[in-house]
Amino acid sequence: TKNHGWGELAAALIAEGFSLEEMSEDSSAGVPDTPIPLESLTLSEYELIVFGSNNAPYTSAQVNALTSYVNGGGAALFISDANFGSDWTDAPNSDQHFLTPFGIVMNQDSGTYTLFRNSGDYLVPAHPILNGVDSFDGEGVSPGTVNAGIATLSGVTRTILSKAKGNVRRNTPPFTGQNQGSTSANTVNDGTLIVAEYGSGRIAVHFDRNTFFNLNGAGTNINRFDNEAYARNLFNWLAGEPAFNPSTDNYAPRAHFPDFPPGQSIAGNAPVDVRVIAKDPDGTIASVELF
Repeated sequence: TKNHGWGELAAALIAEGFSLEEMSEDSSAGVPDTPIPLESLTLSEYELIVFGSNNAPYTSAQVNALTSYVNGGGAALFISDANFGSDWTDAPNSDQHFLTPFGIVMNQDSGTYTLFRNSGDYLVPAHPILNGVDSFDGEGVSPGTVNAGIATLSGVTRTILSKAKGNVRRNTPPFTGQNQGSTSANTVNDGTLIVAEYGSGRIAVHFDRNTFFNLNGAGTNINRFDNEAYARNLFNWLAGEPAFNPSTDNYAPRAHFPDFPPGQSIAGNAPVDVRVIAKDPDGTIASVELF
């Protein structure tokens, strides 16, 4: 519900027809975070699995469960903020367990910038994820790097859809770095949005979780630029939904209560202030009715 939350992203995805389930890594002071037991879940029940700045070390069995899921038609999205957690290496190392088989490196947190269609920041501007998206941004960003030399899976197709800018804080030494990695200028192998296809499935690496924060989020949020349209396109493409065409299609409007988490009980016969946020990414809101 606060500005670092993803409640508005959740509302946007529900408007697109998604149903959501949240799982959290268990963490206790002084011990490593406990990973989600992917190997014991029925992953095929999900159209898309999102890794949002995960910090736990994942086992080979758990990595293999995810790659098998993708190969069979599933999808995974890695949204990193790679100093989010107990130290600088948690998130990139945790993501890295899953991304090495696909030949992609998750770097560390550095830089704040916006990607613009008209400035040539999109390398594949006609891709469905970028339909109707003229700009999106991030704050404290963690671009990915295509490095086919580390891939352990054959038949993976990797594509950088939008550039990285400025310097990139590298995940060095490879995948086991101590504190902050080295910094160097971006290269043609670095990207703010990288997608890969494997078997019948897809994965994507997006450079910053702040892009999807609630209103007044730290640095940026889903209401800035075309971040919400970008989010809807990104999730729909990963889930295999038909490509959105901004000239003929229409984004669903959405409304949500920013001050109350879903399912919260309110005491009867007591005054309550209710605030609702309603928006339409490609239109206007005429009225809102509360029941």
